[in-house]
Amino acid sequence: MAVIANSMKETAGVIRLFDIRRDLNPVADLIEVCFADTLDQDGERYLRQMRSTASNATLLHWAGALLDPSAAPMAGFVWEEDGRIVGNLSLIRFSFRDPQRSQHCSLIANVAIHPQYRRRGIARALTQTGIEEARRRKADSIWLHVREENQTAQSLYRSLGFAERFRRTTWQISKNTLVGADKNPASLPTSNLNVTPRRTNHWTFQENWLRRIYPPEIAWHLPYNTYSFRPGILGAFYRIISDARIRQWSVLRSHQLLGVIAWQAFYDHADHLWLATPDGIDEDSIYTLLVFVRQHLPDHRLLTLDFPAHQAERAIHDAGFSPHQTLIWMEYQE
Repeated sequence: MAVIANSMKETAGVIRLFDIRRDLNPVADLIEVCFADTLDQDGERYLRQMRSTASNATLLHWAGALLDPSAAPMAGFVWEEDGRIVGNLSLIRFSFRDPQRSQHCSLIANVAIHPQYRRRGIARALTQTGIEEARRRKADSIWLHVREENQTAQSLYRSLGFAERFRRTTWQISKNTLVGADKNPASLPTSNLNVTPRRTNHWTFQENWLRRIYPPEIAWHLPYNTYSFRPGILGAFYRIISDARIRQWSVLRSHQLLGVIAWQAFYDHADHLWLATPDGIDEDSIYTLLVFVRQHLPDHRLLTLDFPAHQAERAIHDAGFSPHQTLIWMEYQE
């Protein structure tokens, strides 16, 4: 599949395969223009990597010579019109294992249309092409995610057969946000809450809660691996070989375990918190746990927490975190 002629009469644009040898810089520019208001540290790093690769002529030469563009782990399509790239869609392969078998999937991402070319059906045409390509690859399922406030894109994707499966909020807290005296857990009415280092006998509960809160369909894209949190020799060995810096705490009320949190430090981007709770969320316990963790972690690090949207919002917000974005994960329904 080299070039797909556009059937819309009002434009002379064409869809073609993304070509790593010539498209990296213009696609990076397009993504930056389209998502300037929402780019975070990870997005900015992604653009820097694209431009750094684009400047490496030798790497691009070998990549172009050795890779089938349509079979690369990350491929995609661009919309070319008026001699420039004004639309982009990335198609990313990923896998996860459900209780029955491994699932090999495709993620539609980076759907970006230059502002001057919007409302002409380009996003629809690119998305349809991405669906067809994922089917050709025999993907078990096709996914995408869209920001909660982007109602226009949600309507488009639903009209093409996508249905919501998950809704996730990323919370962040910067080094300059302090916990006030009124946020001290010791002063809370729920003084029978107790925060302790995570105990070995808490792991079974923590593991089951993590599986529910971070299902494999979305966990694959997070810097997350439950082996890092395991107690005992196996967990310690994994942390050594992966150079994982982990600290964990539990919150209890009268010996009842109400939640476990893991702090995972990274050298090149924000530290992550992984919060494991039972179905019946106790907001006071979550608030107490988050505030305790903040008081016992370095204050110069940016903290990020990914959690199901619209759950424990009051507790997380009162602990000093602010919502960065909420993403709706949608799956294509045949």
